[in-house]
Amino acid sequence: MSSIEFASLRRTDAGTGLSTWARLRTVLFGDRIGLAIFLGSLCLFMLAWRTTVFITDTYTIVNGLYAVSNGHIGITEAVYGGNLDTPGMTSAGGRTIARNYGAIVLSLPFLALVESLDAITSLRIGIAALWSILALGVVVQTRRVLDSDAIVWAGSVLVLVVFAANVVFATPLDDGAAHLYALQLFHMTVAAFGPVVLYRLLRRIDGPRMGVLGATVYVLGSPLVIWATVPKRHVLTATVAVGIMYFLYRSRAAETDGLIRRPAVFRAFAYALVMLYAWVHAPEALLLCVVLAAVDLPTAADNGPRALATIAAVSALALVPFLVTNELLTGSVVTPSRLLRNAGPAVESTAASAGQSSSGRSSGIPIPDPVLSILRPFTLLGGELLLGFRTAFSQPEDVFLTFLRSGHASGTLNNDNTEAVNLAILESAPILAATVGVLPAVWRRRESLGLPSRVLSPTRVVDSFAVLAALGVCGLYLSRLPLHAQVTVRYLFVLYPLGIYLLFRTPSVRDALDQYLRSFAWALAVTVLLGGQLLVVFVALSVNGIGEAFQLHALLALGSAAPLAAWGLFGRSDGWFGRVGAGLFGVATGLTTIFAWLTVVEYYALGNAHALPIVRYIGQLLELF
Repeated sequence: MSSIEFASLRRTDAGTGLSTWARLRTVLFGDRIGLAIFLGSLCLFMLAWRTTVFITDTYTIVNGLYAVSNGHIGITEAVYGGNLDTPGMTSAGGRTIARNYGAIVLSLPFLALVESLDAITSLRIGIAALWSILALGVVVQTRRVLDSDAIVWAGSVLVLVVFAANVVFATPLDDGAAHLYALQLFHMTVAAFGPVVLYRLLRRIDGPRMGVLGATVYVLGSPLVIWATVPKRHVLTATVAVGIMYFLYRSRAAETDGLIRRPAVFRAFAYALVMLYAWVHAPEALLLCVVLAAVDLPTAADNGPRALATIAAVSALALVPFLVTNELLTGSVVTPSRLLRNAGPAVESTAASAGQSSSGRSSGIPIPDPVLSILRPFTLLGGELLLGFRTAFSQPEDVFLTFLRSGHASGTLNNDNTEAVNLAILESAPILAATVGVLPAVWRRRESLGLPSRVLSPTRVVDSFAVLAALGVCGLYLSRLPLHAQVTVRYLFVLYPLGIYLLFRTPSVRDALDQYLRSFAWALAVTVLLGGQLLVVFVALSVNGIGEAFQLHALLALGSAAPLAAWGLFGRSDGWFGRVGAGLFGVATGLTTIFAWLTVVEYYALGNAHALPIVRYIGQLLELF
């Protein structure tokens, strides 16, 4: 398909006479392509859905959902897990309370959906039917975008065959775990919006082709499939970060399409998204808010009273759930149940020294206690960041283990005498090696570079946020990394979408993928379909245990990352250079796809607890160890 043909697929639904559904689709997904990406991502996540607990932290949140669904803010019994001594559980006001209450409350509609499915039919069959409906939605939207009736017939037959297979292999599903399923569905749904928003952002910057490619690489070239079904905050943070970038871009771009056209509204949406996320995880929301303000306020064209009042009003409204929950849990609207709770003495000391002047105690200026309570989170955040960056310089081996090569690292990662099952950032997503292409791009433009104007372009603003947010997240967690059994450095998961965005802002990567899309597609398909089979056979015959399997994937990822980085340093995308670069990009993406799906189907099958019977059956057949 040529660039002109692909560009013609773009549908703009804004305008007069739109139906309610068309307006809703425009607001949530942008266009039919965005809707297809959302439905397709959700279908993939449901294929990877394992209906059991992957990380013990989940017991805290699911017991919290059980309590809230029964009208209690505090947890009175351990319906899941057997006891209340689980990570993240704490006490306040004589009550046992959970964390991530934003995720808990927002999961209530999904709990109603699960209970409705259970009331109508067998829950296992209900979930299979839900997946089939979503898959048919992908078929319909793809047909309308590509205008091909053959897609409808072929896709519909395939979906019906899969549904029939799910019915044949179906076994009863534990209907007593409805709260867990609701949490998982909520996280999958939010995770599916991540590729959609990235598509919408890149579409506006470079057109729909780059938008679709960016979303595809995020889904297939990062560990998104692994974490989308796990009720942890990591995929939520990633979607929020991408959403902030999208709103920042729209707040600067002079565009006439869309249902909302006032830049100040999009700026307000960016802050509101951060404030709403504080309801889930206050420390990361505070970091994102600081980065957003640091990027937005100094570079905005309009910081007048009306614009700032709009931002303040929308932000205050979005912050209400967080403040109300704090009051109910801790008796203080400004004290969340979890705000850097794991900060140790070193962080407290660093924060104290960083915040002496701001607290006013060292300067002798009296400051009311309520103001000090508001300032304390910022001083704690500053302490965390200072400690993190100090750790990066004083312990470079930990940075190496986190970002480049995990290895077995028995002294650091293997403290409980089990196999080390960790991949570093580059081992998890070797495509990120191509970000070195930024260096030759900057070098070529060195003569044209100068002091930027105060008002930055939309892309410069988004680029700045992506870089600063990535640095901030690293500073927040580097003092605690590496940890055992992270699988893919989940605390830094937000780096994957941020890095992929920056990849598509790198001229050599963008041009190579645009000109040689077929090379990328063929390399990806061959790597997954042929290379995946060869790898499965090799693991079954030669690998002994999950630890060795992880190290094999790590070596393969680094083997693809090295030539990709070398190509990026050349910074060329013309002729064979571009064709080779696109092919290397496809191979690196495919290797991550293989690792992610082997992880959810085989390495961490969790007792073959997959929600869809057909996947559970395949997992039972695929016994590699």
